[in-house]
Amino acid sequence: MKPGFMLNCHDRDKNPMFEAHDPSMMKDPVSGYYYSYSTDAAITSEYSLGIGIRKSEDLVKFTYVGKALSQAAVEEARSNVEGFWAPYGEYVKGEYRLYYSATKAFGSSESRIFLAVSSSPEGPFENRGVVVDTWFTDDQSPNAIDPHVVEDERGRRYLVYGSFFGGIYVKELDERGMPLDGDEKNLGKQIAKKPSGGKLEGPEGASMLYCGDRGYYYLFLSYGWLGDTYDIRVGRSREVEGPYLDYHGRSLQGESYGVKIGNSYYFQGIKPYAKEGDGWEFRGFRGPGHGVPFYEPDQREYFFVHHVRDGADCFRQECPNQVNPVSYQMHYMMVRRMFFVKDWPVLSPEPFAGEGAIPVDPKGDLEGEWEWIRIQDQDNGLLTSWIRRLGREELEELRSHSLFLTCFDFERSRENYAVSGIDQEGIAFWGKKGRE
Repeated sequence: MKPGFMLNCHDRDKNPMFEAHDPSMMKDPVSGYYYSYSTDAAITSEYSLGIGIRKSEDLVKFTYVGKALSQAAVEEARSNVEGFWAPYGEYVKGEYRLYYSATKAFGSSESRIFLAVSSSPEGPFENRGVVVDTWFTDDQSPNAIDPHVVEDERGRRYLVYGSFFGGIYVKELDERGMPLDGDEKNLGKQIAKKPSGGKLEGPEGASMLYCGDRGYYYLFLSYGWLGDTYDIRVGRSREVEGPYLDYHGRSLQGESYGVKIGNSYYFQGIKPYAKEGDGWEFRGFRGPGHGVPFYEPDQREYFFVHHVRDGADCFRQECPNQVNPVSYQMHYMMVRRMFFVKDWPVLSPEPFAGEGAIPVDPKGDLEGEWEWIRIQDQDNGLLTSWIRRLGREELEELRSHSLFLTCFDFERSRENYAVSGIDQEGIAFWGKKGRE
């Protein structure tokens, strides 16, 4: 049992989850493979446009497949743009659909979201058309980037998108996956925006999950700087168009950032799962974000895929003349198990390594010292673990608002026990058994 990537290995052929950014995930009902599509990004590999594809049989070991878009699709969408970003793939009505963003430059709201289709999850995908166009809007309007699609309880499909500027929006689609009203310049309805006076950058990287058994739509989004302080947050609503609220009932539309369930973090790196050498030393993970939830129907489990950055000091780049002064350069795709506690999603503290999903019953063998991280709501800096002792009474008390599970401990390269939950104040937390 090992996770699908190791740190400090910067060869995509040997370490296929390396270089993945803004990843999405789908399970192909035809082949049974899992497919992930991600932003055109390269660190050590040769850069090219076209949306990268990775596939897996088990959500652990991935293979880099190649590019999704046909050359004709690339040529049509590339006019005056810097790159193709943040794709979302799905299988609908016998065809594979790939939504992706074409944007003029990093930080620009001059963007378009295209829909491309194919008869194969590995392409080539041909453009069907533009779904949202914000090329000529001002910075108070949403940015046509970071697409995701959700189906409501009546079978209607909605595009979720947006970034910074005017916030996060939803827009209804027709049976072909195009705008219901046929107008790519109709922006839809706003469902989230930055709180007034808020210091964190965002929101962006939104996605949505409908859980019919719980009766909620869950809106996931990210705040912070993607090179360092990125995070993962969530709000929920009874209706697809909102209002989306946090744990305390505050609106994500200008009152709250949402419940934070992921942040830059550092568990003790006693023997991390990494390639040794080259001056590398483990310093935790930075900037988990742009996450996409998905349900695995055969295993009846929820997962969450996002990118994350290696926090080693040797990959820290100083940018003193920019708004964001620090950026960590090496990024990876990470898949985590996702659970629900009190009808709120929580993430495993560790990347998925093929473990069983059945929670552990908190009994006496879990007593003792635990490494603990409380995912504080406002501070997006690096969260460093601290030691907490759990006795039988504490373990029983935690049962009401957390789940205990087995995991592959990435920081120690061995199996271990972990816990994830949300406390009475609405603050998410992670824990791992023992110091050694």
